[in-house]
Amino acid sequence: MRFGSVLIVLTGLLLGAFGAGISSHASGLLGARGTFTVERCEHLPSSHRGGADTVQCSGTFRPSDGGSPRAGLDIDRDYEPGRRVTASCDFIGICYKVDRVNACGWFAGLLAALLLVCLGGPGALRGSAWLTERYERGRVIQWQLAKGLFWTGLGFFTVFLVLRNVL
Repeated sequence: MRFGSVLIVLTGLLLGAFGAGISSHASGLLGARGTFTVERCEHLPSSHRGGADTVQCSGTFRPSDGGSPRAGLDIDRDYEPGRRVTASCDFIGICYKVDRVNACGWFAGLLAALLLVCLGGPGALRGSAWLTERYERGRVIQWQLAKGLFWTGLGFFTVFLVLRNVL
């Protein structure tokens, strides 16, 4: 039980770090903000049979704080060349369109990651002893927290889907 719980917690931490980073960039909380000008997009064929091609767009980022422009950066979406978008760039050179709808979807993923940590954490710490009567109150609290994270995450994901299809 402990090994499986540790795997669940590690998966939750990995997904949580990814979701927290991208949602904070997509909402404009982290990173250098500015304008990204798409210069070219390259279609990369999928390695799977019948898989969809992916598109990688790159261009120049101009920080809004007046810093020097950075050329050759990638952006997280497919745009037509010449388009300018408000973006936030991280330290490794990937830019993310500042889009609160996209941030809402990544935040839902962050809540799902927290749900995994909530479900696996006590089993990783206590092992099979977590299932004994001694920890009954803790399991009740864990279940209430898990339900709250699940329904909140589902709500954010629903808002994300509705807004993505409407806007």
